[in-house]
Amino acid sequence: MPHEERADFLGDTFLEARQACREAVAEGALPYVAYFSRGVFTFSTDEFGDADTDRAVLNRLGRQLGHVVGDLDRALQEPRTGPLIRTLLHTDHGAIMCNLVVPRENVVAVTFGAAHPDRPLTDVEEVNEADRAVATLVARLRKRISLPSLNPGGWESAQVVRALNSVGDNGEPRVAEYQELPDEIRNACRASVRPEDLHYIAYYAGGELALEADHLDHTTLEPFFTQVAVDTRRSFYRVFGRQLEAVARRFNRLIAGGPPGGLVRRFVLDVEQGAVYYYRLDVGSYLVGVTIDQSRVRDSDERLSLLSSRFASLLRRSSRSQA
Repeated sequence: MPHEERADFLGDTFLEARQACREAVAEGALPYVAYFSRGVFTFSTDEFGDADTDRAVLNRLGRQLGHVVGDLDRALQEPRTGPLIRTLLHTDHGAIMCNLVVPRENVVAVTFGAAHPDRPLTDVEEVNEADRAVATLVARLRKRISLPSLNPGGWESAQVVRALNSVGDNGEPRVAEYQELPDEIRNACRASVRPEDLHYIAYYAGGELALEADHLDHTTLEPFFTQVAVDTRRSFYRVFGRQLEAVARRFNRLIAGGPPGGLVRRFVLDVEQGAVYYYRLDVGSYLVGVTIDQSRVRDSDERLSLLSSRFASLLRRSSRSQA
């Protein structure tokens, strides 16, 4: 039976939301779920039992994460792609998810190896399972007040869009180089960016922009640029991308000393119209990806994950050759 904690002021409110969270935890993919309203802890549900897990630490983590998410939401208003609806932090040992239910109300979930806080979580599929579970929970919470799903994570559309044909001739991406790079890295970026899903990629080395490639000016993306020019949005991603290493450090300080632990290896800022991705490669070295199509959030994440793995291999090989 899931354990529930409630704020003193709660009383007999949020009954349906509490029931939905209990059921989500009971299904097994989410060991801990908490609900925050206007930045204030409202209730939480978990399956820790008698495990040595400090619930107060997790509740505080959720509250602090809400403040960071609020700051990022304000920054992400500039490209006019809608509010921040989902934030995913994937660490060395687990994951934290913060999903918007309605304005100023969020669900925060933490997973670190299913219901086993002492077992590190490293498998991506486990993180994906938890991510899907939170998206399903939030869709249910919205449905109870007659609101449609925002498709956080692109999970609802993932199977549908994969059945669609490619846009055909992608054309050559726009590529800008700011550092001298091996052909393998340049070619890997050119091959990964596509007009149908992963629209923008930037590679940062030594904390500085080394290369960017994008299809933002592709004709099929014209409907996404009715409120902002392509160059304006591209400039925003360039500036915002440079700030993401500092954002990663802020996330690391947030989770230091508590579960799930470890460094943030990847985070996703999922807005109403697409997502911004950060993949850590090494100290000062990371990838930034962007999609502006919400139905392609899942596919774009997978493409960037593959590119990240390839980069890691290329960088290891380069290090060995220089040794």
